[in-house]
Amino acid sequence: MGQFTVYTCISGLVLLASYIIYKWLLARENQPAFNRVVLLSVYVLSFLALPISDAIASCLPHAAADITLGDATAAISADAYAGLSVSNATVVVLWTYLAGMIVTALWTLAVTIRIFCIIATGKKHKFDRYTLVLVDRHYLAPFSWGNYIVMSDNEDEEAARMILCHERAHIECFHFADLLLAQIVCILLWYNPAAWLMLSELKSVHEYQADSHVLASGVNCRQYQLLLIKKAVGVRFPSLANSLNHSKLKKRITMMYNRKTSPVRRTRALAIVPAVALTLVLVNIPSVSNAFERTAAVGLYTPAAEIDSKVTKTLLAVQAATPDETDGASDEQNPDKLPQFEGGELMLMNYLMYNVKYPEEAQKAGAEGKVVVKFTVKADGNIADVSVQKPIHPALDAEAIRVVESMKSRWQAGEKDGKKVNCTFALPISFKLGKDNASK
Repeated sequence: MGQFTVYTCISGLVLLASYIIYKWLLARENQPAFNRVVLLSVYVLSFLALPISDAIASCLPHAAADITLGDATAAISADAYAGLSVSNATVVVLWTYLAGMIVTALWTLAVTIRIFCIIATGKKHKFDRYTLVLVDRHYLAPFSWGNYIVMSDNEDEEAARMILCHERAHIECFHFADLLLAQIVCILLWYNPAAWLMLSELKSVHEYQADSHVLASGVNCRQYQLLLIKKAVGVRFPSLANSLNHSKLKKRITMMYNRKTSPVRRTRALAIVPAVALTLVLVNIPSVSNAFERTAAVGLYTPAAEIDSKVTKTLLAVQAATPDETDGASDEQNPDKLPQFEGGELMLMNYLMYNVKYPEEAQKAGAEGKVVVKFTVKADGNIADVSVQKPIHPALDAEAIRVVESMKSRWQAGEKDGKKVNCTFALPISFKLGKDNASK
């Protein structure tokens, strides 16, 4: 669940950045067909941006280098991340996100059922490409849904002709499919205002496109505008259906008088590309990506059980010595309570995986192997006496020491007989080159 939440969150950020560019540069242009393509492309780009970014990253030269944590990686399965120690707030966020999706989905279902009931109670007249449904609910604004056109049975002939022309345009342009896609996005990104704003913008574009079809059919512009004013007070559906009175009337009338946008101005849509690129760059900042990775490792249920003892024994070799010993001798007894990296052993592994960098110098030299770093977690929680117990290559040794030293103030001291003690660790970090890099 954590991985899915992170994925939708990143997609939502891309959607928000793209919407801002669209609203700024394209929303006021009289080019409804083109704007519709742009909006649909934004949806696709938002949910493919992260996989595309990962695919590009996998093709970069540094991707051939792999970093593991000694033998510990072989001992930990993917299921072990279910035991990752996280704050209760993260679990609450995941449950809140799931609850929001369920509520939005139920609301969508309720609207759908309401539309079905209206269609079921009306008088149906089938035509080649649509079914006309006449209802006795005069307060209801005309709308189209799927292949159905719903309107009041007391419309005069001229009004009915304009309404049918308008709603047929929605059906012929398959606007219902757009709304279905947009509503699914609203369910997934219910917390993101960009998702709802995109839905509203898409419906506005649909109305502009349908209005242009009506005027192109020879309908008097003044009469059509009076019809829109008359229907502006009717009840409309907030989603899934194209209502005749959707969108602000003033904008629709203004759009009718605007000149068609020059094709050259459409190139401004390309501004969405750098906006998406910048968003992905910000998402991949170490502090942000680490937060996402931690969230991705969390499930809705976080077991309180400790990490398997085999993992601890494989990852950490521990010896204890009381801090007040003056001769530096060790009683070589394991502490009752091991020192704890903030978040636990798996969080330690996560920290190393996202902070250890494979040195370019070592890659060019084809150096690989296991660097064993020895260090002491003192009784006050600080790290001291960092050294390489098993050197491999100067660049790899220096990188391993750098990362271990960066973990200062991230530890809780171990205890022996209720007393904090110094603990010496031997941490193996394996550097392994991929086949492409190793063959160079």
